[in-house]
Amino acid sequence: MTKPVLPGWFVLGLLLSVLANLMAVLMGLSTFEVMGGFSEFAVAVRAHDDEVSVYYNPVAFVVIVSLAIAYLWPIVRFFRDGARAPAPVVVQRRVIGAPMVVASMGLSAWLAGTLFFPLWTFYSFGRWSRDLMSQEILSPLVSGFLAMTTTYLSLDWLFRTRVAPRVFPDGRIPAASGALVLGVRARLLVFLIAVAFTPLFTMMGLVRAAIVRIEGGVPVPTVMAALARGSTVTFAVYVVLGVGLTLLLAGSLIRPLGQMAVALRRVEAGDLSVAVQVGANDEVGVLAGGVNAMVAALRDNARILQTFGRVVEPTVRDRLLAGTLRLGGELRVASVLFCDVHNFTAMAESCTPAEVVATLNAFFTTMTTWVRESGGYVDKFIGDALMVVFGLFESDAAASTAAASALRCAVGMRPRLAELNARRAAADQPPLAMSVGIHSGEVLAGTIGALDRHEYTVIGDTVNVAARLQELCKQLGHDVLTSEHTVELARSSGFSVEGTLRTTVTLRGRQEPVEVVGFG
Repeated sequence: MTKPVLPGWFVLGLLLSVLANLMAVLMGLSTFEVMGGFSEFAVAVRAHDDEVSVYYNPVAFVVIVSLAIAYLWPIVRFFRDGARAPAPVVVQRRVIGAPMVVASMGLSAWLAGTLFFPLWTFYSFGRWSRDLMSQEILSPLVSGFLAMTTTYLSLDWLFRTRVAPRVFPDGRIPAASGALVLGVRARLLVFLIAVAFTPLFTMMGLVRAAIVRIEGGVPVPTVMAALARGSTVTFAVYVVLGVGLTLLLAGSLIRPLGQMAVALRRVEAGDLSVAVQVGANDEVGVLAGGVNAMVAALRDNARILQTFGRVVEPTVRDRLLAGTLRLGGELRVASVLFCDVHNFTAMAESCTPAEVVATLNAFFTTMTTWVRESGGYVDKFIGDALMVVFGLFESDAAASTAAASALRCAVGMRPRLAELNARRAAADQPPLAMSVGIHSGEVLAGTIGALDRHEYTVIGDTVNVAARLQELCKQLGHDVLTSEHTVELARSSGFSVEGTLRTTVTLRGRQEPVEVVGFG
């Protein structure tokens, strides 16, 4: 596909600039009949200026257009090369500063005229008169400011909507520095000059010039007819211009603000995929960039929380972040459940590492989901076992509810393991067996570990008893063993299940015997 000789925005920008200056020229010509001097010297100078303008205007046009093209050419070359990010620094700076620089170039031609023509008059006629003030200085100045403000606001709209989004696809325009740019207040001032001050100055100049002509003896009907034509043209041009520039300025302010409002509403609803287009590095651009940065930070926080939730149980994570968990230790009443896979070490010897990890992940996923549905949380994974805590964050009065939840969870693990084994059998994989131990009582909850790395967990005799009961499952021939104390607590809350074994055992590392109830 053949590359375009010039990007569309470049052609449109030059066209807008030329039209703005052409409109200023036409405005000057339409009002010059009234504002121009009427003395013999002024008429002679005007004729002389018209002869010189035939050469001055084309030269000024060529010089200014050439300078504008030279300034914009790095941007044009960047677009012709495919506009692949990141854009060079010179391109970034010129995109940001182009509206102001190009508009200032156009104004410089008008300002140069206000110096050149009076000097040329003095050189040609040997003198200069105040009667030439309007036609050689004031009229070009008004026309020049009209051309500059119109060019700036038009190019500002063009570069915000067509160029900046391609050069700054990530929206980080406020980070670019070293470019001449106007803030919101200055743009409003430029707009006010274009649609308010300039037409007022023009009308004031027309009226004052008409008064001077009448006082100089020019017939009133002639002056009034010229004043009527000049004021009508001024009114029509500035009404059209005011509407157009108002739409452009409103679009550069209201449109991005509306986009930001919509984006913030979507963020409030939980959508973190939003992004606001940043078109400039003024206050609106900084605000839009801030919205994008905020959304990016929220996405990072969500990702961190999600990752943190995989390492730390979400219940504990949320309480740690909320600051409701003490960094020290505290005594709590809870029910602790240990669940272990039978003979997993022997099975792992005959499987590949990938198969071992997949088996453990499937088992832990099944059991963890059920644990959370039962009201518990997984404190930690220990090899092929998991340690679960119930009622840790509840009041001590809810100990019976925690015990019932733990017992209900243990009983419910058996059918879920059966479903997992059915899927494994369909995949020609050996079945899994498990053992579960439960005990209820006081635990010490807190952060344990080194200064630079620790975890929130529970320790104490209750934890040890639950772990020992799980170890006894194979010896006693039951896949679930719980202390009689846990069964009694569960029964007091209304949950009861009949055990198939009742005995008293002395656990390793503990002198007092424990009454045990077995299931399965």
